[in-house]
Amino acid sequence: MTDLAGRIAVITGAADGIGKALAGAFATAGARLVLADVDGPRVEAVGRELSASGAEVMTASTDVSDREQVLELRHAALARFGTVHVLCNNAGVMGPAGDPLWELPIDEWQRVMAVNLWGVLHGIQAFLPVILAAGEAGHVVNTASMQGVTSGTLIPEYTVSKHAVVALSESLRAQLTARGAPVGVTVLCPGAVSTELASREHDRLAQVGDGRPWAVAPGAGGRQARWGPGLTPEEVAAAAVAAVERDRFYVFTNPGSRARVEARLGPILDALDEGPASGAPHQKRL
Repeated sequence: MTDLAGRIAVITGAADGIGKALAGAFATAGARLVLADVDGPRVEAVGRELSASGAEVMTASTDVSDREQVLELRHAALARFGTVHVLCNNAGVMGPAGDPLWELPIDEWQRVMAVNLWGVLHGIQAFLPVILAAGEAGHVVNTASMQGVTSGTLIPEYTVSKHAVVALSESLRAQLTARGAPVGVTVLCPGAVSTELASREHDRLAQVGDGRPWAVAPGAGGRQARWGPGLTPEEVAAAAVAAVERDRFYVFTNPGSRARVEARLGPILDALDEGPASGAPHQKRL
């Protein structure tokens, strides 16, 4: 999709962070916008700001974990613009540090998965049929994370959700390609980004109370430094829009991403070279 001028782009989680930056980047490219966020007043403020700059924008208060609300967003978008060309499934939550994960309450796992995975699936099921029905070039952008292609001790529920988003995106791209559909897919895998995700988690967990070892915000105690320097949301959004225009699938934004991926894949490739654990000789596939 080399020309975004006049295209309709739906962006979830658009009240701040990467979502707000995506809205600005798509507006600069000439797209018309459907901005959604669970924080209705804040996303309305973003809409007013972009409208004042000349963009055509509608906003909606939407909880992407609620399928019916996502369907209502689709109805509102079609009533306003008639179709959709680009879907950015960007809304997400971080969750507590989750260490140890076996003590992390199930409702914390469910909360993260409901937004980060089910929210993406709700967006795809609501909007992709609209994009396909238009018969024009379209694109789906799913915001994952470097945590979606690596693993570690921190935020296991977040990591699991983002691994699922990467796998979902890979399956979606394969199925669209097999059908010859003119719809591209991008899975955005940023590393550290200067957003409010961690600070929101800190504020939420402050209400939980002391004495719960799992109720620690990611980055607490100076651990944020382990993630490396953060990019601005605008830098990440620029990479995402360029990926839509150039039909790129994987998008990594931070220096050091390759080393992190290789650190995860190295043991997997080594295990494949070692062959079956039973000691039977490894047979190469023909």
